[in-house]
Amino acid sequence: MTAVNGPDCIVSLREARIVIDRLLQWKGFPAGRRPALTEAGLYSASLGLSGFERLLDSIDVLKIGIERHSTLSGDETDLCLDALGKHAWAVAEEVSDLLTEMDRRHGKGCVNVVNLVAAEELAVVGPVIQKHDLDAHIEISRSGTAVARVVGPSAPQGNELLRICHHGIPTDHELWFELFDASNAAQAPDTKLSRLHTGPVTLAEDGTLVGAENGEEDHDMDISLLTEEFIEEPVMKKEKTNAN
Repeated sequence: MTAVNGPDCIVSLREARIVIDRLLQWKGFPAGRRPALTEAGLYSASLGLSGFERLLDSIDVLKIGIERHSTLSGDETDLCLDALGKHAWAVAEEVSDLLTEMDRRHGKGCVNVVNLVAAEELAVVGPVIQKHDLDAHIEISRSGTAVARVVGPSAPQGNELLRICHHGIPTDHELWFELFDASNAAQAPDTKLSRLHTGPVTLAEDGTLVGAENGEEDHDMDISLLTEEFIEEPVMKKEKTNAN
C-alpha cells in the first residue's frame, strides 16, 4: 500500500486480492469459488462500481442463491442466462466463459442475463474476459437485465489487470484498514501450540528442535517466539504520509 496526498492510498493488486479472498474465506465461501469472486470484487473496485465501499455488504448478498445452477436457453450465438436471483459477481465468470466459447466457435456471441441481483456489477465481465484476449460490451437496462456481447479482440493498452498492476487502486485510507482488519478474522489464531508447529522445525515439549539439521543456523535459532504464551503483535501504522 502506498500513501498519497488526501484521504486516499494506493492499494496494489496483491493486497487487494489477499484482502478480498480472506474476507470471502471468513464469510464461509469454499476455496473453489473464491478465485472468480475475488477477481469480480477486484474489478468492481478498479472500475469504480460498488468495490471496496460496499464490499462486505456485497459478500453477504453473494451467499443468496449461489448454489443454484443458472439455466440457459436460446441458440448458439444468442443465449439467455437465468441467474435465478444470484449476484452479478457470481455469474461474471460464467458469462465470460460463454462469450469466449461462442466467439471461438462462431466469431460472435451475445448473452442476455435475467433475474440478476446488482445487475450493474456485471460490468466486471469486461475486464474478466480480457484474459481470453477479448473485449466485451455490457448494457444494463432499467429493468435489471443485462446484455453482454463480444466486441472484438482486446488491446494491451486497454487491459484493466495491467493497469492495476502499474497504478494500483486508489482507496479511502480508513476504509482500506477497516477491510484489512476484518480480513484478519480468516487467519488462524496465534497460540503457543500453533507456533510450535510452524516452519521447517517444531519445538518438542522437552525443548528439542524436531527436524533440525544440527547445523550452525539451528544452534543460533531464536526460539523465544515459540515458547511465549502470548506475543504482542506490532500495530500497523495508519497515519497518512504526505508526498513531498
